[in-house]
Amino acid sequence: MIVFKSYLLMVKRNYGRLLLYFGIFIGIAVAMSIAGENGGTGDFSAEIAEIALVDLDQSEFSEQLIKFLKEKHHVVVSENDKAKLSEELYYEKRDIVLQIKKGFSEAVLEGKNGVHITQRPGSYNGVYISQQIEQFLGDVLSYHSFGYSISESCRRVIGRKECKVTLDDVNGNGGKTPTFSYFFGFMPYLFIAALGVVLGKVLVVFRNKRIKNRMMASSFSLLRQNVQILFGFWIIGSLLYFLSVTLAGIIYGKDMLSASNIGYYLLNSYVDMLAALEFAFIVGVLVKEEKRVDTIITPLSLGICFLCGVFVPQKVLSGPVQSVASFLPVHWYEKVNNLLVDHAEIAGEVGRQVWQGIGIQVLFLFAMAGISMAIAKYQQQER
Repeated sequence: MIVFKSYLLMVKRNYGRLLLYFGIFIGIAVAMSIAGENGGTGDFSAEIAEIALVDLDQSEFSEQLIKFLKEKHHVVVSENDKAKLSEELYYEKRDIVLQIKKGFSEAVLEGKNGVHITQRPGSYNGVYISQQIEQFLGDVLSYHSFGYSISESCRRVIGRKECKVTLDDVNGNGGKTPTFSYFFGFMPYLFIAALGVVLGKVLVVFRNKRIKNRMMASSFSLLRQNVQILFGFWIIGSLLYFLSVTLAGIIYGKDMLSASNIGYYLLNSYVDMLAALEFAFIVGVLVKEEKRVDTIITPLSLGICFLCGVFVPQKVLSGPVQSVASFLPVHWYEKVNNLLVDHAEIAGEVGRQVWQGIGIQVLFLFAMAGISMAIAKYQQQER
């Protein structure tokens, strides 16, 4: 195992670069997981605004409107001090200033609003609050048109029960995006960048003419040398894979380990790791100087990840872009990952699509292996 030990020594020489890419990957994946967890279904919850309200009408109708707004927002009734209110908006203590004008009750009965809204620059809550007020006033007038008094109409509108919606958990994930899916979604960047740089450099060193001549003159057959190099590739790739999966298990714990489709995540990411190994092998065979590996891998890894939907969701990519990306295995990895995000239960048509995506990646493995062998054989004949 002399070749294998030499291989590991050269990997150890570049372990700092491996840790650098691993750290970048962990930072991006965890940050996106936190962002996804804070978003999700929370984006559809009612917005609670900070409102300063000036009531110049002082009528029962205006009091009912204030009561309605207090049920939905943080409302502070203030004096009509324009300087103070402007200061609160400027320092972002309040999102909106509402002024209920004098004669508000009469204005509403005439079909007018009677409420002036001033919102903080850069805030869009004013439109949201305006729609709520318009809805409230419209409902009150509807009750009033059926003979109810204004006060009774207001009480009926405010006293209405909120509708409750129960989502049918068709896909088994409760309508939520699993936080650990972001971790798996960014794995292609780690594998392509880290394995491409480290293993590509190692292979370039092994292909150095002086070292290669020494190896050819040794008692080790070419087959044994290649087997040990490939074994070294597989060991490093598998170690990086298992390290990543173990760390994901530690970070996400039960949410990840109890997921019904976690086996598909693991299989999909392992096949992607094998594709990254073959990509690193091709780079190592084509590049002749060790220092050029970084300048090639960095733009290639970023370009592939952007093109295939690692950094940008596939659904926002145009059709032509996705058509080009379909000639890369990472595109199919992300398609499978997106299916796993949307469907916790893998069966039927979804199961067929998942296995199809993984199968296409396996076909890419055979194709890339053939390309690698052809390049290596050509270079051998060239010498």
